[in-house]
Amino acid sequence: MFTPKAFKEDSFETIQAFIKEQPLATVMAQMGDGLEACHIPMYWQDDGSEFGCLYGHIAKVNELNISANLAAPWLIIFQDAGHYISPNWYPSKAVTHKEVPTWNYRSVHITGNVSLLTAPETLIEILSKQTADFEVSQPHPWSLDDAPEKCIQTMCRAIIGIRVDITDIQAQFKLSQNKSAENRAGVVAGLKRLGTFEAGKMVMLVESMS
Repeated sequence: MFTPKAFKEDSFETIQAFIKEQPLATVMAQMGDGLEACHIPMYWQDDGSEFGCLYGHIAKVNELNISANLAAPWLIIFQDAGHYISPNWYPSKAVTHKEVPTWNYRSVHITGNVSLLTAPETLIEILSKQTADFEVSQPHPWSLDDAPEKCIQTMCRAIIGIRVDITDIQAQFKLSQNKSAENRAGVVAGLKRLGTFEAGKMVMLVESMS
């Protein structure tokens, strides 16, 4: 991933937090006739290695469930929606007219070697972990125990677990760090005028870079 120095994110703790915040990953693998991609939620786990690993699951009928696809590393991308940044928000634009539109966003690219997991106890562990993470904000969190055991067993026979042993991480958090304090303030003001949830979130991110 091309990452200008101003936007490079090196904090492993920050990257872990981002993966937890934005768990829906784009999973890409090289196949014999080209690339295959799908979108699945994944979570990071510390396994004692340098970067740890990722876990998730796919349907058995997914094209990624082919052992030949494991020969080359997979690319896992975590990304937020980000926000459009208008050049009209930069005070310098009124002076130089040299500012142009851009898009602020955060993205993490992870490369790793993949194992396909079929053991029922492993699949239950993955599902339980993901369910607990996603249900934590619910007043009465759902768990696998809420469904009939036979139902869960049937569903597990239709899925494959994925483990990604991470070999490389690249992260880019593009949040107006390359702009002057005056122009960053202009971005914040412009976003606040929009008054949307997405704009408000970007305000907090830009301000956190100051």
